[in-house]
Amino acid sequence: MRMPGDLLAAIWGRDDDDQVAFGPSGEVRFGTLRQGAETLADRLMQLPARRWALCFEDSLLFAQALLACALTGREAILPGHQRPAALAELGAGFDGVLTDSQTLGEGSAIPWLQLPLSSAEEAQPAGRWPAPLALQLTLFTSGSTGEPKAIPKAWHQLDAELQVLIALWGERLYGARLLASVSHQHIYGLLFRILLPLVLRVPFARTLTLYPEQLSAQSGRWALIASPAFLSRLDPALAATGCCLVVSSGGPLALADAARTRALFGQLPVEVFGSSETGGIAWRQSTQPDTPWRPMPGIEIALGEDDQLLLSSPYLPDDKPLLCADRIRLCESGFHLLGRGDRVVKIEEKRVSLDEVEARLQSLPWVAAAAVLPLTVGARQQLGAVLVLTEAGLAQWQALGQGRFLIALREQLRPWIEPVALPRRLRLLVELPLNSQGKRPWGQLKALFDEDFVDIDAEQSVPAQMNHSLRGSEPCQ
Repeated sequence: MRMPGDLLAAIWGRDDDDQVAFGPSGEVRFGTLRQGAETLADRLMQLPARRWALCFEDSLLFAQALLACALTGREAILPGHQRPAALAELGAGFDGVLTDSQTLGEGSAIPWLQLPLSSAEEAQPAGRWPAPLALQLTLFTSGSTGEPKAIPKAWHQLDAELQVLIALWGERLYGARLLASVSHQHIYGLLFRILLPLVLRVPFARTLTLYPEQLSAQSGRWALIASPAFLSRLDPALAATGCCLVVSSGGPLALADAARTRALFGQLPVEVFGSSETGGIAWRQSTQPDTPWRPMPGIEIALGEDDQLLLSSPYLPDDKPLLCADRIRLCESGFHLLGRGDRVVKIEEKRVSLDEVEARLQSLPWVAAAAVLPLTVGARQQLGAVLVLTEAGLAQWQALGQGRFLIALREQLRPWIEPVALPRRLRLLVELPLNSQGKRPWGQLKALFDEDFVDIDAEQSVPAQMNHSLRGSEPCQ
């Protein structure tokens, strides 16, 4: 199945009576979305800002802002996350903010508009806007250096990927309502939760599906855009009918979770592998351990240096092959993933730069040096931090005790760091070791966390204060 070549025109050409979204307040028709986008476009044309950061919880308002940017030739900026301090650091990357938050723009030195517009601003649009010709889009994600990385996306890249997604799964979505547990602020949610249903005329949910139990209330035909973390929480007793498609992305889905999803919903999840930089690369449906990944149509995979994935894709900004950080092993039906070669890891399906967390720790007055590494605790991945404390930090450690110190440390990081990226385990050293090549001995540092120690859940409890001492390179637990 192939849609018209101009997918933006196909979206704008929809009938005003088409249902476009649904939520707690009821169904919304495309005419309402169109009028909102045109009214906002008129407003944007009155302002000098050319680059607008889109920060929304409501997917309908996000789609409205996205289309308004396309109509006016403004650039839509999608920050990696919307924490105020982190957003302020990206201030040089945009000229204004479009948001549905009542507080995000307070005290901001740059223009910001809160949607929905006030009654005074919500006049009928001056006239019917012609179909948009393109969409200028930039996503921000954590690069391997820890600095937020801007990833421009031309419309032809998104159009090419949407055409493939339509060919692979479009027919299964017809007549369905789309639910999602993932944000539209990232490439996966942008494509599957917003653009794909807009093109296919599939109504999408305005709000996130936060809990699996919400699925049992669905009636009729529905599809789910999810993450492995969400699917891992499915209750074996959950009763839900009418599912026609489950998509999962952000990390490998455990075989047991794929099987449970199939048993509960009658659909074996489609796993999508890719990134903000590359777009979709491959997909699979796991029926056995280590099911290989199948490249998407038009994607070419080769083995690069150090077993890294060498990618040729129409979703890239140019025709040059891209050497990715992912290590692979080729096989007859595709390839197997062997892990990443850089310091960006996935925790709860969110990209986390270990370098960024280290840099944030070292910017605190309590921390002189930090080394951050991923740890597997049971079936979950968490971050551990090995720290060298300043005199002020050591005084706080001794005054607060391990549990309260960790909580206080995490609170200082929250303005910049996503909750899943906050360290949950600590070890202290007098100095961080280096090997003969001047590099961190990560195996040695990881071994510090293999010893018996009091488990800390900084979100739920504070263990009793304990005495600690620093001797040479001996860790404090």
